Amino acid sequence: MRLGSLAEAHPGATLHGPEDLEISGLSYDSRAAARGHLFAALHGVKQDGLDFVKSAKRRGAVAVLSDRTPPLAIPWIEAADPRAALADLAAAYFDRPAEHLTLAGVTGTNGKTTTAFLIDAALRQASKVTGLLGTVETRIAGRPKDSSLTTPESLDLQHLLREMVDEGVTHATLEVSSHALVQERVRGLRFKAAVFTNLTRDHLDFHGGFEAYFAAKKLLFTEHLHDEGTAIVNLDDDHGSLLAEALRGPRCQTFGFTPGAHFRPESLDISLHGVRFLCTTPKGPVEVNSPLVGLFNVSNLLGAIGASMALGLSPQEAASGVSSLGGVSGRMERIDEGQPFSVIVDYAHTDDALRNLLDTLRSLKPKRIVTVFGCGGDRDRSKRPLMGSVAAQRSDLVIATSDNPRSEPPSGILDEIAQGFKNHTTPFKLIVDRRQAIDLALRSAGPGDLVVIAGKGHEATQTIREKKLPFDDRLVAKEILKDLGRLDGGSHAHP
Repeated sequence: MRLGSLAEAHPGATLHGPEDLEISGLSYDSRAAARGHLFAALHGVKQDGLDFVKSAKRRGAVAVLSDRTPPLAIPWIEAADPRAALADLAAAYFDRPAEHLTLAGVTGTNGKTTTAFLIDAALRQASKVTGLLGTVETRIAGRPKDSSLTTPESLDLQHLLREMVDEGVTHATLEVSSHALVQERVRGLRFKAAVFTNLTRDHLDFHGGFEAYFAAKKLLFTEHLHDEGTAIVNLDDDHGSLLAEALRGPRCQTFGFTPGAHFRPESLDISLHGVRFLCTTPKGPVEVNSPLVGLFNVSNLLGAIGASMALGLSPQEAASGVSSLGGVSGRMERIDEGQPFSVIVDYAHTDDALRNLLDTLRSLKPKRIVTVFGCGGDRDRSKRPLMGSVAAQRSDLVIATSDNPRSEPPSGILDEIAQGFKNHTTPFKLIVDRRQAIDLALRSAGPGDLVVIAGKGHEATQTIREKKLPFDDRLVAKEILKDLGRLDGGSHAHP
């Protein structure tokens, strides 16, 4: 593609160089730059892309996208906002794949992944060729791909959408993070269905405050809703209620337990085996019978049914489709090695998500709840004592441990979590080593107890300083349970 054509893709861009220069690819990481590439010099949190122009050129880059003059003589496209420009250039380079897809987007603090999986399940059962893009997994026409960010950078996202179109995908469901909305990663995308799950404390280190966080989420509905699209909003959530009021009209439908919601449950039955209820919809009631557990999953099911109907499915197709999903990796995932107590691994990493999880599990009436959790380093510190308090209120034993400490001393993070234990009598332990913490929890459990391992869910690594080390809560728990079974001769009668 010619450099001039790329420059024309972004309104307000200025070309400094020959229009007919051929560009063979785009990159924003200098290590990925290759012969004929245009290198996007983006502003990072810790680094400036302009510092890597020389490195990109050595690898073959022939042009630069930036808001300032590059540090060496090279053709470049000048744009006031390089991230927005990269989104436009990437869309043009990959021949605007989003225009050939029916898109569903899900945003919110908690429930994005499960809701996205539910929508995808409904679409697949309705014989649509689907794509799924999110925290746990990216899937193209049934083929899984590794997933690193909830919503990738615009260049990677457009490349994935191009792959989807080339492989016959017609409908794609995306988890849309607040970071992605603020950083223009989904610029140019228009969603036929956009779901708001909830808003609770998270990412305040990035956004600077709760209202800025909400403003970022709102962008999905104010800037990215298709002209014929529908917003599906959780009316039970305070900010969802505010959003529904702002979007009021036929293009906004609501879900939840609140009277008057378009999608709400009746005759609800919840057990360890799942949920059953009659879902009211604007087109009449429909029965839902899902293996997912808990009130929060009822909310996820309602939002997914609303989105599926906005995408053209009948109430029956939507309800049958969401009911077909057996579970989501690392979300209320049971670990069973024949032990006489229950073990659940879940991604809950905010105080609200942990509260919902523990309340759901407490309603199942275990003998005791033993909770293992931590808080990530270099992230919002204000939630640490809040999570400690939630865990202490709802558990019989709490073991606070490392999550992904990143550059922070793990012991310091645990001290901040422990502030939340002060007004509670629940016994607790602070154990830096996550494997040791899980081991203690499992050894402490007896018949009828329930061990909750929260915070990392599906993650297969633990980030300590600059290193990502292999660590999967599910595999670690299985290994320890097998060892306990061997030690006990298979009886699992732990002290």
